[in-house]
Amino acid sequence: MKSLLRSTLILALAALPLAAQGYPEGRHRAQRIARVLNLTDVQKNSIKTIHEKHRPDMLVRRDAVRQAQTALRAAMQDASTSEAQLRTLHDKASSARFDMMLARRAVRQEVLAVLTPEQRAKAAELRTRTQERMRDRMHHLRLAAGLAR
Repeated sequence: MKSLLRSTLILALAALPLAAQGYPEGRHRAQRIARVLNLTDVQKNSIKTIHEKHRPDMLVRRDAVRQAQTALRAAMQDASTSEAQLRTLHDKASSARFDMMLARRAVRQEVLAVLTPEQRAKAAELRTRTQERMRDRMHHLRLAAGLAR
């Protein structure tokens, strides 16, 4: 469940790159965030440039994560796969996810450098609220599934 929460948070924080890639839901979310943070046109353009600069690398990393996870899932289904092979595949998938996480962190730090101190504080507040909402949703999902502790 924690990995699902982590993935959902990453998706929520990835609204601006989605907008840069032309996804409508990302664009709307990015516009809302830009409005709440009161971004200037210069800031919006700077952020768009940052995302466009990192987009090719992010796509490569995303594909690496998908391939590693697919290979691990397939190996898990194969009874003849040894524990050592599973461990190696798990390590590769984990490493790919960590590399993606570091890349997203680098982009986020570049974006934060474009914001004023007030905007950074507001962005942190928005992230906290999003995390709280996601935590609540996950709790309700666990309750519905009978997995609550």
